[in-house]
Amino acid sequence: MAKAKKTKPRERLFEWRVSFIKGTPAKFIDFAYAPDAATAERQVAEAHEIPDTLRDRLVAIREAL
Repeated sequence: MAKAKKTKPRERLFEWRVSFIKGTPAKFIDFAYAPDAATAERQVAEAHEIPDTLRDRLVAIREAL
């Protein structure tokens, strides 16, 4: 009998809510699908042309499915 072909596990993407911390409450920017928070923040920063000096103020929170 032939063995089953092994495949790589599929990279799982989560939905992240990315906000800009300027004050209270934080300003919602956009949703992103990414494997981790850092990637989600980078995707939203590039999509909305947020400069590098303000990228440390972005926060990504994983949405419950």
